[in-house]
Amino acid sequence: MDKSKMIGSGKLMNKILKALKQKSPLSVISVGATESFVMAQYTVFSEEEFMKHPEAHVANQGEKSGFKHRGIRFPNIQTRDEVVEAVRKADIVGYNTLVKTMDGGLLTEKVLEAYNIEPKYIFEANLRRVLMFSQREKFEKMLKNKKILLISSIADKAKEGLEATYKDKLNFNIVGTISIYENEEIPRVKEEIANYDFDLCLIAAGTNALILATHIAEKYGKVAIDLGSGMNSLYTGEIITDEWLTDIIGIDKIMRM
Repeated sequence: MDKSKMIGSGKLMNKILKALKQKSPLSVISVGATESFVMAQYTVFSEEEFMKHPEAHVANQGEKSGFKHRGIRFPNIQTRDEVVEAVRKADIVGYNTLVKTMDGGLLTEKVLEAYNIEPKYIFEANLRRVLMFSQREKFEKMLKNKKILLISSIADKAKEGLEATYKDKLNFNIVGTISIYENEEIPRVKEEIANYDFDLCLIAAGTNALILATHIAEKYGKVAIDLGSGMNSLYTGEIITDEWLTDIIGIDKIMRM
């Protein structure tokens, strides 16, 4: 990892705010364990290796929501190639820089190297869970007076939460919500995106978010942010935690980054 490309939450938000102000395209994505695993097919892992891996087992169960929701089945070469292209095109790439294991950032670094991808900017992916708290002022500025599109299986819930919490204060307009659960829905989602006029798109759709975020920035010249599980916080008002965040990384550490 080139540490000179690493940015914290403040600089990440500054780049988002600058793109919104200048009306320039920006894609912010995150390459987590699942996304890295998708990219690793037939490169870092052989078919036998990845099909025996727990990640493939979880994904192929077809869960529709929660931490076991992957929205993809293995093997999947088309999605692998689409994700690789998306990561190559993305403006800012997040991944787990704090935990160097094959379930953390090590696999991500291996796949980036395998495809000779060098992100312009890198951030710690878990920042997405706390941005709305650690950078509250800038996060609110991002939303203020904007036309916003939400894409997620929980898009309707996020809309309700945002409007209840911020609408009166920030005067934004959520122009639409688009649901997505599975990788096969991407063509339909792309068609629906074309129906909306928006400034900012917030996405939480696992691997599919990478493909959609870069598509939106490239085709429409808009700002698209892969918010991941941080989307839940828009209606719960709380940081979404798990053992990984609380016991291994530490919430205080993430809040300070």
